[in-house]
Amino acid sequence: MNELVVLIVDDETKVAEVLKHRLQHSIKLQHKLVFYTAKSVAEAVKMIEQYTPDLVFLDIQMPKENGLALFDYFQTPLSFEVVITTAYSQYALEVLNEFPCLHYLLKPIAVENLQIAYDKFVEKEGQQSFIKLIKNNQKRDVVPVDSIVYCKADDNYCEIYLHDQKYLISKTLGTVAAKLQHGQFRRVGRSYVVNMKHVKHIENGTNRIVFKDEIVINEREVKHDITVSATKMKEFKEFEL
Repeated sequence: MNELVVLIVDDETKVAEVLKHRLQHSIKLQHKLVFYTAKSVAEAVKMIEQYTPDLVFLDIQMPKENGLALFDYFQTPLSFEVVITTAYSQYALEVLNEFPCLHYLLKPIAVENLQIAYDKFVEKEGQQSFIKLIKNNQKRDVVPVDSIVYCKADDNYCEIYLHDQKYLISKTLGTVAAKLQHGQFRRVGRSYVVNMKHVKHIENGTNRIVFKDEIVINEREVKHDITVSATKMKEFKEFEL
């Protein structure tokens, strides 16, 4: 089960706790949830920078700064999804038209509406332009999906290669592939998922993949020998390489 980092931004502690409890116990989940809470926009900004959440539940009416001020601190496209939580319905049209929000929930939040918001996140998750990866047991890095060149199976781990760095994560290749549901990613065999945007061509006869650019990590070129299995070759006719 994939981990989902959730940040609840609300100045009312009890409201935040109720939302957390309902997320954990009242809806159908496809993720293991990890929670953080913030009572102000300023605190939320620090937590987003530190914990790189996937999903933010954001109250509007808060002391010092209106919750919508959070959007002023981050460039779009955002690396996280935002669900507005408020007791004021009059903000809905303005917020959904002017801010990159996934959903709008009115307090008190009904379980069925919370499920709709979560399901929207799950539906959009495969099309996100960022993926969060942990390197050397440090905080999660926000990595643009397009920058991934290929992923390689390593038993119950997965090696993810960018042009200038490598991540080793404790997930199987199948789990990573499920998160990379973008059209440019193709499973080329049992051990590799390749971003076709980085492929120059596939050699005739050998079915060997040649990338457009070298992968250089710590000033050393990474050598790779990735071939497309015979059963997969028919799927690649759509790409003009």
